[in-house]
Amino acid sequence: MRKVVTIIAVCLVVAISLTVYAQSRDLQPMMKEIQPAFGGITTGMQTRNMPAAEVAKNADKLQGLFKEVSTFMQGKSITDAVGFANDAANAAAELSKAAKANDADAMAAAQKTIQKQCGTCHAAHREQLPDKSYKLKVQ
Repeated sequence: MRKVVTIIAVCLVVAISLTVYAQSRDLQPMMKEIQPAFGGITTGMQTRNMPAAEVAKNADKLQGLFKEVSTFMQGKSITDAVGFANDAANAAAELSKAAKANDADAMAAAQKTIQKQCGTCHAAHREQLPDKSYKLKVQ
């Protein structure tokens, strides 16, 4: 019984720590990780030179990053962006699952969903600065 309580306590501490970490992390570093992971998947799928295991690995990474983005946007009370990030995270999970099953059609559908969610969120919440960098658009 004591072991079970200890395990539950450790899991609770880890969950709280991850939530606090995600809330304290800025958006720009997350976006800088998302872009190459998604770009690599897209290029790999188009040229068919990326092994399915690598697509799944990148999709798993994207899923975690989109969950972080969701937490960040929730902290900023940007509810539509929370939805976009959650939809992208779910699509990344589907992409990983499809890659592991070697289902090219499902992979393409999930990749398009991710791309759509990113584009929609960027159109609504990304502002380009004069130096060509971007910042979160405050509404």
